[in-house]
Amino acid sequence: MKRLIIILMITAQFSLYTNVIANKNQKIDGAGKEELLEETLYSRYYPYLDKMYSDFIMCPRVVIERINGDKRRHIVRATALNYSAHHGDILYDRVHITLTDTPEEGVRIYKVSIEENISKKESILQCRKVRY
Repeated sequence: MKRLIIILMITAQFSLYTNVIANKNQKIDGAGKEELLEETLYSRYYPYLDKMYSDFIMCPRVVIERINGDKRRHIVRATALNYSAHHGDILYDRVHITLTDTPEEGVRIYKVSIEENISKKESILQCRKVRY
């Protein structure tokens, strides 16, 4: 069941991403193309995480840097909030992930850490939305 949900999530993210590429100047469901790209990229790396991080799916943010200017080698820094805090009056936790993605070694996760009980202000910044 969990695999099916992940597959559906990845398929939906890919579909949204391709719509953004086709309509570069339009917004889809209130989200800008940058946010949709971040969600698509996060869904690419999400399956590499250990099961203990499976709750961290909300408001992903991804920053990619090329390694030595190479278009095929990247250092990726990603963050996301835990979904379970969405349903209660508790503060969010945020996962921080650092990994590399290269043709030779594939995806290698170097560091995963959890920042617990982030402030309301920080969670709003993490989930920023583009407004019309």
